[in-house]
Amino acid sequence: MTKRIHAPNVTNIVMRLIVFIYDVLFLILFLFYLPFLFLSKKWHDGFFLRLGWPPELLQQELQGKRNIWIHAVSVGEILAVLGLLKRLKERFPEHRLVLTTVTLTGYQLAKTNCPSDILVIFAPLDLSWVVKKFIRMINPVIYISAETEIWPNLFRALSHAHVPLVIVNGRISDKAFERYAWIRPFLKSILSAVHVFCMQSDTDASRIIALGADFSKVKVVGNIKFDEVSEIHPIRPGDLGLSASDMLWIAGSTHPGEEDIVLNTFKALKLQWRNIHLVLAPRHIDRVADVQSMVKEHGLQPINFSQLDGSAVSSHHVIVVDTIGHLRALYSAATIVFVGKSLTGWGGQNIIEPAIYGKPILVGPHMENFRNVLKIFEENQAIVKINNRRELLHSMERLLKNSKERESLGQRARQVVQKYQGATQKTQDVIEHILKI
Repeated sequence: MTKRIHAPNVTNIVMRLIVFIYDVLFLILFLFYLPFLFLSKKWHDGFFLRLGWPPELLQQELQGKRNIWIHAVSVGEILAVLGLLKRLKERFPEHRLVLTTVTLTGYQLAKTNCPSDILVIFAPLDLSWVVKKFIRMINPVIYISAETEIWPNLFRALSHAHVPLVIVNGRISDKAFERYAWIRPFLKSILSAVHVFCMQSDTDASRIIALGADFSKVKVVGNIKFDEVSEIHPIRPGDLGLSASDMLWIAGSTHPGEEDIVLNTFKALKLQWRNIHLVLAPRHIDRVADVQSMVKEHGLQPINFSQLDGSAVSSHHVIVVDTIGHLRALYSAATIVFVGKSLTGWGGQNIIEPAIYGKPILVGPHMENFRNVLKIFEENQAIVKINNRRELLHSMERLLKNSKERESLGQRARQVVQKYQGATQKTQDVIEHILKI
């Protein structure tokens, strides 16, 4: 009788080799990045957890609970999922919600804005042995990732542990699509671990399918950011030391190079409107000192948002936002809003936040990360798009002179948000269906 010899599973061998190479490269990159973390003072105790060394108290706290694991990489993603977290907490009170994030600012924002019974911790580095340890520690009944954060080792480990995986508010930017296309054969295997892709738009859905996702798992539910902005409490002009007759220009989420343009524009506007005031909110809070110096170089006086006590602020002051999580509420006090990282930066920032308050909004030409949202606003004539500093000044002058145009533009912006709300409920329905199976 001839003995049958079974050939090894070539696919499994190849995948193990890829995982090994990925681990080695990831670890090397992290080791090279480590000195920068110390030199830039960005190292924090959370990295011990990210490297797979959780404190004993955390392990004990997670034991014996039915945990829902939600991942939101940073501030924008956390703000987007706050409403979903609240709904899941109400719908599944017997479950524990565990929110992981990557950045320190995201962690601080989550700790401030999430209910105390939602456990906020740092996410694991995507090393195979680290993510396996996290999965054993959290023991999740489901893993929910915001905005298409694809971590190969984590996704594979979740699949092997039979943990359902859901992408929520999914999107694929131009840059991400180009990068992912180079590794499509490898990516297809990783994406097979996902149970459902809740994508923001038809474009995002077609892109994730082109990258290897099973089309039957892909759903277009809309952008949950249209839902979340309505829950932020407004700030009154008086809180900023302004009177009812003052006009306030807020430049939010600004990128290097944009503050200089905004400050020059502001000085030109002050020649015609003595009662105009400016708020500058840099995209990254660690740039506050640089922005303050820039304000002084322009002959103006910076004042930190955290130092305001309601006392009158002169038009020579520029309010610099030095806190996390207040920009949305600040938009409610604006006369006009410029949303940054769109003029000299790349990708843009969230225009839905000021829109819910019915504010006229200006953006630059670089809104790549919010292309679908921008398209909706443009189709409804609910935004002003400028290409350079000259157009910024002209658009500001036109809007300041014409209150009716400001009001009409703002009303259309608010109507856009109201029209496209509802994605959070659709996303919740998908999650409920999975947890009931």
